[in-house]
Amino acid sequence: PEREKHIYIKEKGEDTTQFLPSAHVETIPGSLSERGCSYCGAKLVIGGVLKDTIQLIHGPVGCAYDTWHTKRYPSDNGNFQLKYVWSSDMKEQHVVFGGEKLLKKAMLEAFAEFPDIKRMMVYTTCSTALIGDDIKPVVKEVEKELGDVDIFTVECPGFAGVSQSKGHHVFNMGWMTDKVGTYEPEITSPYTINVIGDYNIQGDTFVMEKYMEKMGIQIIAHFTGNGTYDSLRGMHRAQLNVTNCARSAGYIANELKKKYGIPRIDVDTWGFDYAKEGLRKIGAFFGIEDRAEAVIAEEVAKYESKLEWYKERL
Repeated sequence: PEREKHIYIKEKGEDTTQFLPSAHVETIPGSLSERGCSYCGAKLVIGGVLKDTIQLIHGPVGCAYDTWHTKRYPSDNGNFQLKYVWSSDMKEQHVVFGGEKLLKKAMLEAFAEFPDIKRMMVYTTCSTALIGDDIKPVVKEVEKELGDVDIFTVECPGFAGVSQSKGHHVFNMGWMTDKVGTYEPEITSPYTINVIGDYNIQGDTFVMEKYMEKMGIQIIAHFTGNGTYDSLRGMHRAQLNVTNCARSAGYIANELKKKYGIPRIDVDTWGFDYAKEGLRKIGAFFGIEDRAEAVIAEEVAKYESKLEWYKERL
């Protein structure tokens, strides 16, 4: 009975609106749910978007398949992150006897299959968290054995919270604690920013990059659209955090302000008016309003007449 609130099988002739499953309530580990879980919020929304990182899910293969990227998060390196999914492929015997040896084997196999990739994220799932697998010592063993790899652990099983949002929070705070400040980026501009909460949905990060380049602004890190693992380790060197999706990544922007004193401004880069406002905010922060206005003028000249065509007809 306790599972019925999460999913309903529609009978012939029934109206689905009468049987909407509950979303903002805790699920039972192993139950099929109509909403993404906490693990999904960490892996599918944030971590899995990175373009140069092995995303290893420690659990049954279904957890990996469920978060294999069907979302439109492209990258400029041939969409590596969309092509592959990695799993320790846990079975019943591992639930009984433990899955740590299986995890280590999977990690070593993954690095061997992709010798050019030296970065990995390892995620726990309901199954591995319930049996108490301790993944951090396993990660340390692999890092010591291979020597040239860097691995981030995400301990946020599906039942950790009542929605994907818990996964956003755990990933944000974990990355801030474990990885930010462990890499020094090359600074090429007097103006540096982090773009936070932008996942390159259908290529919007590429557009933002183009605008920033024209304004002479260096993007230290994309959290995480078209982003790289090491660039995210260097987020402490930005002068400004430009936050797009505050729901998924406002946490790390706030922590960067607390620890490193980096100011945060919130923008919305979708739509003519919002994009103008966002560019003007960034330009004003650095005192380069003229560059922002030049970019805006160029884009308006390019697209405004096309928009008018649609406005007349819609």
